[in-house]
Amino acid sequence: MRIVLAIFLLLLLLGCSNKTDKKSAPIKPDIQSNKVQKETSAQQSPDKLQTIANLPWHSNVEIAFSKAKKEHENVLIMVGEDDCRWCVKMKERTLTDTRIIEALKKYVLVYVKRSDKEALKYIPQFDGNIPSFFFMTENKETIEPVVGYFNADDFLQYIQEIEE
Repeated sequence: MRIVLAIFLLLLLLGCSNKTDKKSAPIKPDIQSNKVQKETSAQQSPDKLQTIANLPWHSNVEIAFSKAKKEHENVLIMVGEDDCRWCVKMKERTLTDTRIIEALKKYVLVYVKRSDKEALKYIPQFDGNIPSFFFMTENKETIEPVVGYFNADDFLQYIQEIEE
């Protein structure tokens, strides 16, 4: 058990740094008022579905919670970045495991980037470290957060403990 804890702490410390993406949103002219405004992610696309491990992941937190409420399912939000090596490993190794895929079918899945400040308003306990996972109820209450990279066995065990 000490070894597992030591590995977890090591992975947590070696996880992706807390730096934020300083890129600004594209500038779009407002034709009606002749003002220039920054485009938010909500203006770009209300909900862009992407596929991770053959499962659909929403990009719009509000739409995902609306779906979860209709279907009476819990929500899993993954916060990451495309250039985070631990996020990539989590997507390519852990989330592609068939046992994890089956377990995640019970959730409405959301993937947001750490740089998406609008989406992060729904996760007040997010501390900036990625990858981060937030298991939440359909009413936006956090069941349990988890931070860092996990292999499939450990992540599956974690999901099973949450469901008990």
